[in-house]
Amino acid sequence: MTYKICCLRRDLKYGLFFISPSVVFFLLFWIMPVLLALYYSLTRWKVGRPGTFIGFKNYTNLLTDPQFHRSIQASLTITLLAVAGTMVLSLILAVLLNDEHLRGGRLMKTLIILPVVTDWVATGLVWQLIFLPHSGVLAGIFSFLGLRELMGLGWTATKSLAPFAIVIFIVWKTTGLYTIIFLAGLRSIPRQYTEAALVDGANAWQAFVNITLPLLRPITVFVLVTAFVNTMGLFEPVFMLTGGGPSDATRVLPIFLYETFFQFRNGGYASAAGVLFLVLCLGFALLSARSLQYSYYE
Repeated sequence: MTYKICCLRRDLKYGLFFISPSVVFFLLFWIMPVLLALYYSLTRWKVGRPGTFIGFKNYTNLLTDPQFHRSIQASLTITLLAVAGTMVLSLILAVLLNDEHLRGGRLMKTLIILPVVTDWVATGLVWQLIFLPHSGVLAGIFSFLGLRELMGLGWTATKSLAPFAIVIFIVWKTTGLYTIIFLAGLRSIPRQYTEAALVDGANAWQAFVNITLPLLRPITVFVLVTAFVNTMGLFEPVFMLTGGGPSDATRVLPIFLYETFFQFRNGGYASAAGVLFLVLCLGFALLSARSLQYSYYE
């Protein structure tokens, strides 16, 4: 008995030793910034100057700030469109790649994952060239198809088109990651279930909708929450393509935070906006986890 206790203590020490770097990293770079943001959000703090405590005044000002409201609206519009497009496209690609008889499956996986591992800034420069009016790649495609009236569209300079340009960029960049996650979920589902449904007379679509999708709900919830939070926090694609314009059409929350902190030097106001942004993301994650019932199988 004493020997077992000694072994358990030794294993506990080794376990604590190996996880301690991750715990320290998490505390320093996740928990501490959140606590500092909470503190500074309650102060009137200009960057480079000492702050003074003002309570919840920053929050009350934010809730009545029309620029903050427009930033939330722009963020939600781009995020919802991008998440919907990404989830649908990644699920379709995952279903195709799940076919054992698909030729070139490995090549397709490589091509799908390439945008994910490429830097946002580098790909942003490429998409700037793609969206150039008249001389861009997209304009060349329109010219080849005989749609010359569409060649001059200013995708990143038109208020109605700029959000869609960013959505296209985000969907292209992130679909590969969620495709791999969906593919892992599909391959963890026993094939006996769908095979039994096919034997009972169901077609492939009925088996997918009534068997595969319900069993895929845990993965779907994970992808939904991850895609929503990641897309809401994206700064690079918006900054690279539009910079928040035109006419604040793409001035999302990260751009609002960046301008408030670095341009206007209003650290307290930016911290309060960051805290509200965190609350929004956490609220969505909790609602998604509670509203979608999980399905498990043995």
